[in-house]
Order: sequence, then C-alpha cells, then structure tokens
Amino acid sequence: MDLVYAEQYFLFPVVAIALAGVMVLLCRWAFSKAKGGSLVRRVDTRPADRDAFGLLTDIRTVPNYNEARVLVSKLKTFGIKATAARTKDGWTIYVWPRDEAAARGLLDHS
Repeated sequence: MDLVYAEQYFLFPVVAIALAGVMVLLCRWAFSKAKGGSLVRRVDTRPADRDAFGLLTDIRTVPNYNEARVLVSKLKTFGIKATAARTKDGWTIYVWPRDEAAARGLLDHS
C-alpha cells in the first residue's frame, strides 16, 4: 500500500503552476512584437511590384483572386507550373520563362 505524504500534496500544485507560468512566458515571447523577439513569421500583406518575383515571368493580370486561381489551375492542368501573387495592378499570374509562350498561348485561346 502506497502512502501519500503531505509533501506530494503540496508539490503537485506548485509544479503545475510553475509549468503553466513557463508556458505563458513562452507564448508571450513567441508572439511578441519586439524586433527579433518572435519566432512567428511576419507576412507582408502589401501589394508588390510586378517585377519583384525574380526569374518568374508575368503573363496576365486579373482584378480578383478567384480569377487568378482559375487561370493558375488551368495552367497546372496542362503541366505548366504557375502561381499568382497580389501586385499593385491586381492579381498577376507568373510562370517560369521556359513556359511563357505555352502559357500565353493557352490563356489567349481560352
């Protein structure tokens, strides 16, 4: 038969409160707004310039996200790697330079 000592009744709540305190401090640090203090990735939601995407070539700009996703899906169906990004002009569809002619031809004829 195990005996429960008074120290165990005291120790368990102290450890539980200490662990909860550590979790609160960890969360405060992880989600802090201090420069360099957070591990959570900050996302810049401002529209970008059309030429800010490196090697990718812009092939068409549409006014809304849904149209951009439909065009990207159509290109991917035909094996063309494509993506959409929010730019200052609207939603721009980007492809790799080697796929530019095929992507433009596909979108112009549909």
